[in-house]
Amino acid sequence: MLKSPHEYRSLDAIAALGGEDRVGVLLFQDAVMFPLCSDMKDELLEVADEIYVMSEDLEARGFKGRVGPEFREVGYPEAVDLIMDEYDLTITV
Repeated sequence: MLKSPHEYRSLDAIAALGGEDRVGVLLFQDAVMFPLCSDMKDELLEVADEIYVMSEDLEARGFKGRVGPEFREVGYPEAVDLIMDEYDLTITV
């Protein structure tokens, strides 16, 4: 996800596309603020099995180390592996 929780208010597309499959969400750019916004954080936790947050984007926005344990901070090499190897389908919202 690219957009902040203030710009992107509905996670219905993620829930619908994920269906019964394993759903992983990679938060980058302004979307790294989702873990800090309690109402959107809870909604995101409901639609995704695993949530990854770009550590470089957290750091650039002054939020490094402020996400909870249910969110896994990753760097660019691991993000590429997630996109290319770990999941069958990739969408950008």
